[in-house]
Amino acid sequence: MAASNIGRAGLVIAAGTLTSRLLGLIRSIVLVYAIGSIGAGANAFATASQVPNTVYTLIATGALTAVLVPQITKAALAADGGARYINKLVTLAIVGSGAIMLAAAAVTPLLIHWLGASWPADQVRLATMFAFWLLPQILFYSLYTVLGEVLNARSLFGPYAWSPVLNNVLNIAGLLVFVWFFGSDPDGRRGVEAWNVAGEALVAGSTTLGVAVQALILFAFWRRAGLSFRADFGFRGVGLGTMGRVAMWTFLSVLLTQATGLFNTRVMNLAGQDEAGIAAWQLGSLIFVLPHSIITISIVTARFTRMSENVHAGDLAAVSRDLQGSARLAALAMMFFTVTMAVLAYPLIRLIQPSSSYEVIATVSVVLLANLVGLVPFSLLFVFNRGFFALSDTRTPFFIQAGQCAATVVAAVLCMGLPTGMITATITLVVSITWLVQMTVTFLLLRRRIGPVGGRSVVAGLLQNAVAAIPAAAAGVGVLVALGGISEGAFPVAGFGGALVSCAAVTVAMGAVYAGILLLLRNPEAAALARRATAMIPGRR
Repeated sequence: MAASNIGRAGLVIAAGTLTSRLLGLIRSIVLVYAIGSIGAGANAFATASQVPNTVYTLIATGALTAVLVPQITKAALAADGGARYINKLVTLAIVGSGAIMLAAAAVTPLLIHWLGASWPADQVRLATMFAFWLLPQILFYSLYTVLGEVLNARSLFGPYAWSPVLNNVLNIAGLLVFVWFFGSDPDGRRGVEAWNVAGEALVAGSTTLGVAVQALILFAFWRRAGLSFRADFGFRGVGLGTMGRVAMWTFLSVLLTQATGLFNTRVMNLAGQDEAGIAAWQLGSLIFVLPHSIITISIVTARFTRMSENVHAGDLAAVSRDLQGSARLAALAMMFFTVTMAVLAYPLIRLIQPSSSYEVIATVSVVLLANLVGLVPFSLLFVFNRGFFALSDTRTPFFIQAGQCAATVVAAVLCMGLPTGMITATITLVVSITWLVQMTVTFLLLRRRIGPVGGRSVVAGLLQNAVAAIPAAAAGVGVLVALGGISEGAFPVAGFGGALVSCAAVTVAMGAVYAGILLLLRNPEAAALARRATAMIPGRR
């Protein structure tokens, strides 16, 4: 794919992802307005959503992408352009994910009972009912990923990036209807006894409906990709065995990570009704992953097909250049968002929870701060893993992931002895630290596999980013203090308007300082972005 096409694809993906994420943010605002971010109902819903959410997170960060793009790229060399292979692949995805969904349904009651072992029986029942409404997401998220990656592999990036917009619109509509009939509960005070089938259907059912539409709408774009779907259950004869061997390690990684996440959920559910639990963790994670999803995934997704093509062509130097460029761009952006969101933690949570008490804002903000420690290594890990995935090597990332999961489980067990109000934030912080270790090991092993990956250049970029981030953070704190600080009743945290103004003012101040220092340091990525921004000014070339 030509560089100009890569740029256009990146813009399409970034625009769609940005729109979807902004709507997702609105959806989260409506959700916490409806059921809160702490309390029995919020934690029951958050616990029930862990299985499909975990699967989606793995899909969104490329678990299936690791298998699909290289294999589809190979299949495209066939006489039929890969159409037969793709039909078999989609059929297999429907059958396989449907079987997994049914298996999950069979064990859901026992699983929810284990996850909520410290809960009263009525809260366990509520979480179980939520879970049954949410389980079909496993099928539709898998279908969405397969269909989307087929379109991506054919350089049709828009539908995959934009279809989540429909998902969020439908989900927001369902939540608004819930609030209309059942009222709001921003502090999570609604008792379990207040829930009925209609309320469960509006909150959880609308979520699943949105995911279904997000997946099925992609079929409408297949003709543009030169495809037409016909179910094909003859899974042998077109190389699916090769994919299966690659996918085995991905499946094991999914299984391991999901099991670790479920164990962490069980430990977080030890939190009391007024303490940060799994719902607070999900909210903090949503904010944490927002810049990664908009920027890092957009950068790498547009380049991943080219990396896979270069692997097949034997041009590992080109793969290395793409990895180095992606890592430096991701690091520049994620360092800025790390320090900016850390300074704005309280106002950001107030934006999402405009009607919640100050105590709830403070409780959730601590979890967000623990998450932000891992933003840069999390994004760099995403980039470096793409090197292995382009090589169709999912075995190496699995063993690295296994070490990270083992460390997380040990930490979670130790956290069970902490005061319950500290458990969620502490587990989150430990996971952030393990991402740094995992990223470093992944980079070192990748370098052994493909040769130099520009490690010195990436580290030099990180150092420049860190040097620029320190005075930028100081500028942000200064603006925030000038606006009143973050104590209870202060302008930046008193309400939605004050939080919005404060976030905007602090972000502009920090962005100006961060960019200015990077330009003084002659950072090439900052210089390139500045030239692109200047070229967009009317009358400038």
